[in-house]
Amino acid sequence: MLTKLLSRPLTLVPAPKPVVPAKPPAVTPARIQNTAVRAFQGASGFEPLPLPKPLLPPPPPLSPGDLGKLINPRGAAVDEALETGNAVPFTNTDGKTEQVSITQLPPGFAGGGDDVYVVSVGNDRFTVRVEEGADVDTEDVLAQVIDSYSETPEDLRGSLERVVIKKDPDPDNAAARAGDGTITFYDGGKNVTDDIFHHEIGHLIGRQVEDANDGILSGFFEKLRGEPPPIPDGWAEAAAADGNHLNDYTEDSFNESGVYTEDFAEAWSEYMRALDGGPEALAAFEQLYPERSEILEDIYPPPA
Repeated sequence: MLTKLLSRPLTLVPAPKPVVPAKPPAVTPARIQNTAVRAFQGASGFEPLPLPKPLLPPPPPLSPGDLGKLINPRGAAVDEALETGNAVPFTNTDGKTEQVSITQLPPGFAGGGDDVYVVSVGNDRFTVRVEEGADVDTEDVLAQVIDSYSETPEDLRGSLERVVIKKDPDPDNAAARAGDGTITFYDGGKNVTDDIFHHEIGHLIGRQVEDANDGILSGFFEKLRGEPPPIPDGWAEAAAADGNHLNDYTEDSFNESGVYTEDFAEAWSEYMRALDGGPEALAAFEQLYPERSEILEDIYPPPA
């Protein structure tokens, strides 16, 4: 039997393959929100950054002219007006912009070596004459005069026809004088300031308003008798009713002359400063000088 079995060919049965357990489905782990934990477990603590945008080319460097406009825009406007001869925008310290042109007259036009400029601000025009030898930065002086002039009410600008810059001090130590449409500054450009300009043009405005109050016929007879003080009608009564003086200078002037000429000019300058200072400054001025304020506000109403 064994022999028979051995004589049969043996058939090899392949061994069964080992059973490999199936892999569980992949599960995406929940995103770790805490930055510190993510960093501790090896995950990045930062979100991927977007690709950088292409860089814009750098702006061109500022030219000296552009830099000047940023540092001293009014001086730069004067320079441009002088160089080009064109009307240019000029923005004053009140933020008001007007077209300004400046023309220098030929040398010797006014005689001697004085420099003379024709200045137009909007529709108004006046001249600026700088005496030969005066210690003056012409551009700065022109910018200051134009700035102060452009603050003046347009219907009162015609009172100014000429500005003169003298090289020497005034013999009586006056910083400036005004009359006959002219403001004269002494000692070079040192006294060309906003307050002094407004004081001096206040004299010219006082005369303009006084003439308008009189009318043509009355003004003619007044001139025959002698010019009255350059103050509006009712100013002396208003100043007396207020019962005070603006400062020692106006008080001394009144005590010496008996008229309120310097009082009106100084009040005009103080009123312009109060307007620049805003509602609180204007209210303080009105409280100190209630009767004067009524006349000033009639001449130049404050902004609503």
